[in-house]
Amino acid sequence: MAIRLTFAVLLIAAALLAGAADAQSLKDVRAREENTAALAEEAFYTRKVCDNEIRAEIDWASAGDWQAGLLIAECDKALGALEAACRAGDQRAQNVTRFVCAGDGAGARLSGRSLRYGAGRGVNAFADTQEALADS
Repeated sequence: MAIRLTFAVLLIAAALLAGAADAQSLKDVRAREENTAALAEEAFYTRKVCDNEIRAEIDWASAGDWQAGLLIAECDKALGALEAACRAGDQRAQNVTRFVCAGDGAGARLSGRSLRYGAGRGVNAFADTQEALADS
């Protein structure tokens, strides 16, 4: 009887822990959806300024220990540099159709029609992106 009771308690504890893990996963999923939507809002303005269809996405695998809201804020600065380049008539900037927000510290890189910004702590996202657009 004691073994059955112990086994039952273990099963209940395992079920509760699994439920807590699922709740955390749901929380993470919702946070990612909210931050993806926030980046899409920022990119909407960039689309208007650059007069093109820029898709924005977050490279979650590279987000590391960044708080998502802080990562989005850094990537918004990179989008601001793209907007400034579009306002200045920079054809490379106007041709960008994909923006990837990452948190790996790699900085800005323009490759074809894709601009990737890997945020890094203490880095000026605006200036770094301006430099990458000028060097391309």
